[in-house]
Amino acid sequence: MRIPLRLNRAGWPSLGLPRRICFPDPRDLLRPEQIAAPEVFSERVSILLLSGTRKTTRPGRHRQSDALLVKALGQQRPVVLDVGASDGSTALDLLTTLGDAFASYFVTDRALSLRVRTDDRGRAFFYDADGACVLAATPRLLFYPAAEGLRWLPRWASPWLQGGIPPYDPAYPEVSLVQPRLQELARRDARVVLKTHDIFQPWDGPAPTVIKAANLLNRAYFSDDQLRQAMRNFWRALAPDGLLLVIDNRDIEKASLFARTEGGFRHIDSIHGGTEIRPLALSC
Repeated sequence: MRIPLRLNRAGWPSLGLPRRICFPDPRDLLRPEQIAAPEVFSERVSILLLSGTRKTTRPGRHRQSDALLVKALGQQRPVVLDVGASDGSTALDLLTTLGDAFASYFVTDRALSLRVRTDDRGRAFFYDADGACVLAATPRLLFYPAAEGLRWLPRWASPWLQGGIPPYDPAYPEVSLVQPRLQELARRDARVVLKTHDIFQPWDGPAPTVIKAANLLNRAYFSDDQLRQAMRNFWRALAPDGLLLVIDNRDIEKASLFARTEGGFRHIDSIHGGTEIRPLALSC
């Protein structure tokens, strides 16, 4: 992000500014009951920037990839580990596709919630688990304090925005980044579990028969060494003969499906040429 400053669409409703500079209002996440459509919730979550990666998501992104996985599963009832699931909208899609044919489904991400402080000026400050302010939202502006490019801030904006961020307090209210419908499903069905997880740490839950990693394992975010580390963690976590589905939606929906073997991963099938990290997965 060259300039970590964007306009808040709520403050400029009649100007028709392009989406790349004028973002939806993230303060709407503080009132999830007023967000009627899952797409609207996803749009708000997608403007967040956490650890250098955007939580970009929307429902219906993985239809072909999910179909590829379900075909490979046959009659199995999988234990699914969905990593980097963002707001869980695509997890809901796969759960719908599976119907009742699954043993358990772990929806995971590094950040499933943030702490938020609001003030009487209509500002909201969003903090991650480490206490860093990742987004400051005013009625007209959005500022990313942890993003690269702070040096490009206009002189008038830098001291006002950076100096106006309150210190972190763990007592600040928590706001969920998970689709309300998925939260409700997890409350009703014990097989669906929402869990914080970092792909660079060992998985501490039951051995999955499927790991789904969508729009996460790519060189725009991580080095090859980091990608290999993540895939080695996946290999260790998977049950024997388990499946790894890697998806990339940057231009078109691409996916590669792998099977765990004793010595690494074996490629099963791909759509639209597969993902860029396919050679890395096969070399782990």
